[in-house]
Amino acid sequence: MDTIASTADAIVIILAAGLSTRMGTKKPDLPWVGGQTLLTHVRRTVAQAGFPSVVVGGAPAHRGDVVNPHPEQGIASSIRVGLAAVRRLHPDAAIGVMLADQPFVSADDVLAVYRQFHVRGAAVHAVRPRYGGVPGHPVFFDPAWDALVGSLTGDEGLGRLFKARADVLWLDWEAVGRPDPAFDVDTPEAYERAFQWAKEGHDGER
Repeated sequence: MDTIASTADAIVIILAAGLSTRMGTKKPDLPWVGGQTLLTHVRRTVAQAGFPSVVVGGAPAHRGDVVNPHPEQGIASSIRVGLAAVRRLHPDAAIGVMLADQPFVSADDVLAVYRQFHVRGAAVHAVRPRYGGVPGHPVFFDPAWDALVGSLTGDEGLGRLFKARADVLWLDWEAVGRPDPAFDVDTPEAYERAFQWAKEGHDGER
């Protein structure tokens, strides 16, 4: 895995403000291998790929750089909060989006998506991977999408835009010999399964 200098032109928003209703406890705080939390693991993955990150946490148990005061309004509200925080200092940066509960996205995955975003044609404003046909992360988009992203509501998030628009690029690949990068740690059973995979050395590396 190697980084490319142009990653400094992008900032990754990590969404960690969900209500974790199915889990029963805050997912970003769950223990992970190496004495870290799930959120710390995802943030280190982003850093390993060479990107700065902004974590959007939820009140009252705030665990981020910025807080979404209304996480009950859905994932779109966290994307809007993260985007606004980045744009205050970096109006022209590309935006990446990651989820705090997808621990098997590797630094190589992040870079692979960014590389395709970096060389995209003029007609493409957003890039997203599909792992075995399932939409995943990271997502990257440029400032041309800011108004569209700012208009999102509810839990559909960026998925609605990717379904509806032609200015997107999908990247398809299979995760062979490792856990699915689109695997969500949404329930206690999923967490136990993911933690066991991670202990066995399947930590998301390609």
